[in-house]
Amino acid sequence: MRVDVSCRRCGRRERIDVGSPAPGQPLAEYLHLVDERLRHRPSFECFGGHLELRAPVPEFWDVHWDTAGD
Repeated sequence: MRVDVSCRRCGRRERIDVGSPAPGQPLAEYLHLVDERLRHRPSFECFGGHLELRAPVPEFWDVHWDTAGD
């Protein structure tokens, strides 16, 4: 699954891969968990049974969740 991300500094907009929900997992729940993970907020659930810590999404990014899809 891909989603559009735009930069407030340069105006560039690209689609990034955010993985895909597990079989039977509601899309809304998956996107909520991805949003928390991208912003580096701890979540009580993780993807694939592990926790991966990465740098948070830069504050100048806008993630356009309404564009989620292939």
